[in-house]
Amino acid sequence: MKSMIAALLGVLVATTAQAASRSFQDWTVVCDNTRNCTAYGFSAEDSEEQPFLRVDRPAAAAAARIKLVMVGENGPGAVWAVRVDGKPVPGLAPRAKGNAEVVLTAPQGRALLAAIRNGSRLSLAPGRGDVLLSGSAAALRWMDDQQRRAGTVTALVAAGPKPASAVPPPPPIPLVRRGPVVSQEGLPEKLPPGMRALLGEDCDETLDEEDYAPIIARLSPGVVLFGELCYRGAYNEIYGFLLADEQGGHARRAQIPNLDGSTTHLLMNVDFDPETQTLSNFEKGRGIADCGGAYSWIWDGRVFRVSEQVEMPACRGLPAEEWPVLFRSRRK
Repeated sequence: MKSMIAALLGVLVATTAQAASRSFQDWTVVCDNTRNCTAYGFSAEDSEEQPFLRVDRPAAAAAARIKLVMVGENGPGAVWAVRVDGKPVPGLAPRAKGNAEVVLTAPQGRALLAAIRNGSRLSLAPGRGDVLLSGSAAALRWMDDQQRRAGTVTALVAAGPKPASAVPPPPPIPLVRRGPVVSQEGLPEKLPPGMRALLGEDCDETLDEEDYAPIIARLSPGVVLFGELCYRGAYNEIYGFLLADEQGGHARRAQIPNLDGSTTHLLMNVDFDPETQTLSNFEKGRGIADCGGAYSWIWDGRVFRVSEQVEMPACRGLPAEEWPVLFRSRRK
């Protein structure tokens, strides 16, 4: 089961030249297919408190958006006092108590980034844990490279004399069109006989059919999506998917695309919405769901197309609502 989960995560986070993620010691950067990038600085993995720093930068904007998050209870005694290696950061005076997060202004962000490039620890409040800065300069330099800012005045680390106009515009957001909505009446409640065998060794045949419900939905006239539970773990369920007609004829494994051009027929923790023709899943890298991905595909009337991918490759305590987008599209 563990090897199956690792293989699925490895395939689904495969990236193209426009969508990429990379980790540098205690920092991780994710850039999507339009060159929007997000960098994270984490606390120590064994830290009781787990504050983190998040740097968001759109591809076309000159300023970065920086958010400091102080994790844990923020009672009357919680006062922000941002320091790098014990020294106050210019322009970042102690903040009001009780805030769980603070979004910095552009001048504050520039001051903080200048301070952390050569620092080792960022503290937000006494006794609340530190954000580790090892890898920060390399991570921000990689972000500059992904956004093609290196050598320009807009770069965070790899700055140079070239003007902001030298930064190329972001690529267009791809359009994914939904196929026509079709009736879901008259579908079988279970896979027709013999279909499960097409999943072969990918499916555990010892699972009790009374203990789960298959996913069965009509995609187009004469094309039905059949999803069968293949493996069940402590916090993930893996389904295998087939396409066939209503009677199970012309059955074949589904080809659900990854960003690198490969396909899969196995997905974790899945759902299908026939009203939007959207297949989606949520993959937990571990039980506390602080890493993994949330993915969606749209049936366009002929095939599934990648619609959105949200991913956190580093298991460092971040809740799913903080995970960055790896791939985005316009849906119609």
